[in-house]
Amino acid sequence: MYLNQDTTSKTTQQLVLGHIGSEKEYILQQGFNGTAIPTYKHPIKLNVYPTDFNKHSYNQFINAKASQTADVPIQYIDSITEKPKYLQLQIVDKVAVVDAINNNENISVKNYLSHNRYANVITHISIAFNQDHYNAITKADGVFLIEETPKLYVLKLQNTGKKAVYIPFNKGVVFQYKASNCCWQENERRQLNIVDLVSNYANCPNKTFKSSTRAKKKLNLYKL
Repeated sequence: MYLNQDTTSKTTQQLVLGHIGSEKEYILQQGFNGTAIPTYKHPIKLNVYPTDFNKHSYNQFINAKASQTADVPIQYIDSITEKPKYLQLQIVDKVAVVDAINNNENISVKNYLSHNRYANVITHISIAFNQDHYNAITKADGVFLIEETPKLYVLKLQNTGKKAVYIPFNKGVVFQYKASNCCWQENERRQLNIVDLVSNYANCPNKTFKSSTRAKKKLNLYKL
């Protein structure tokens, strides 16, 4: 499903899918405090949802555009029926993200997540592109998050029989995001692993927990 604007957080930062951090909300500041960039060796499948701007989302876009470098000329006129559009990008392959973070190359990232209860993973963003990039993304057969160079992620557009196209996130203006919490479980060797990603308002699957400490204690109680 597309993102419900009531459940998104606004941002003026150039956020990237798959990055890790925590939300910050003060009287004069709201945003995402990025703290870690996992290594994703394999492409992560994304869902793409073209969405009409309304007054609220357009104002968020204008505020974000002032803080970001992308030249995205979008004009919103309330009286015109056909509204300009932006894209909601969502990580659909959560299993690939979970597997990557659990792997040895991300051991420091996983350790950080286990010790920071409120750290989470960006899994949705609302982003506006210029018309050429918008058309390329919406017409692609598949859209993926890939690591172009170490710690630098871009969108990879695949079309049957054609050469792949790559679009950096900084070619768009990000103005909304959603982050997902990790669900933890201890395995038989008493090692903590992430087993799922869920929204802030959702519960973790049975016998898994958003708190790594609680997951460890809970499984140990079962063993007594």
